[in-house]
Amino acid sequence: MTTIVADKRAGVMVSDNQNTIDNIATPCVKIQRIKKGPNKGTLVGHIGAPGPCFIFMEWYSVHESHDFSEVMDDNQILGLEDDGEDFWCLLMKPDKTIWIVDRFFTPEEIPVQYHALGSGGNIALGAMDAGATAKEAVEIACKRDTYSSKMGRPLQVEEV
Repeated sequence: MTTIVADKRAGVMVSDNQNTIDNIATPCVKIQRIKKGPNKGTLVGHIGAPGPCFIFMEWYSVHESHDFSEVMDDNQILGLEDDGEDFWCLLMKPDKTIWIVDRFFTPEEIPVQYHALGSGGNIALGAMDAGATAKEAVEIACKRDTYSSKMGRPLQVEEV
């Protein structure tokens, strides 16, 4: 549960700092940058189970072509059961395009100016529709969504 916003217009991704495990909130970092390979510089914001997202980021950092036919059912590879423990990634590439990825490691471009994921995602999108910046939108979501907060720290803001 979280709030992550990607804004193509500003070339920025913003997230809250709360991770909730068994109803216990802890601080965490939710946006990572691919540091090597053909997708170097891509921002990856993750919601849900962080382990599978980190496995995706490692896989994505070494695959230049996007032939995803080799990817098997990640439920088996990652040991995920259909118990709601899933993950999604929000990507912003250096060209500022916005993509989403699910547990099947299949990035899909979202042809929009901004997008949000997480339990506070709809709140953030509404705020942006009303003129808020990505940072303001996540701050608003943190005020209204139980599973999104700053955890006493500044929001994570990353530029492509």
